[in-house]
Amino acid sequence: MHPTTRTVFTAAVAIVMLASRAVGQESQLGDCAQPSPEALLAKGCAVLDDFMATFNARDSRSLAKTLNFPHVRIASGEVRVWNTSADYASSSEIAVGQLAQAGWGRSAWDFRRLVQRSDTKLHFLVQFTRYTDAGQRIASYEALYVVTSKDGHWGVQARSSFAP
Repeated sequence: MHPTTRTVFTAAVAIVMLASRAVGQESQLGDCAQPSPEALLAKGCAVLDDFMATFNARDSRSLAKTLNFPHVRIASGEVRVWNTSADYASSSEIAVGQLAQAGWGRSAWDFRRLVQRSDTKLHFLVQFTRYTDAGQRIASYEALYVVTSKDGHWGVQARSSFAP
């Protein structure tokens, strides 16, 4: 198996296993809606806030800065891997443009719950909703976001969602 294929496959299997384990947990370690989250939770929630704000601003370069690389997204039956922020930014511009053409105006978090953690990695079970410019709900999607600290930078390393 080619090393890149092996890496993608290993990442995909790990994320799916973590997602299925996280969904089955009844307890959570924290919620971004808490009034005074502890420091590590607050750091992860801030990363997710920045991710959503830059996504909604349609600022692909700033969005890429909220990620860690390689970045993995599992959705729509595909596993996508971006190795650099430049690769992600150019790809994101196209994807956001397609969403906008389909009527999307913005997205918002419904919830963000920390379900697993270490000092350098946080697993968030999340749900987000997509809206039109007029504020009409398009759809809501559950997902697992993995936020990591890599070389001192906290960012989203991987996402597995049911969104197209």
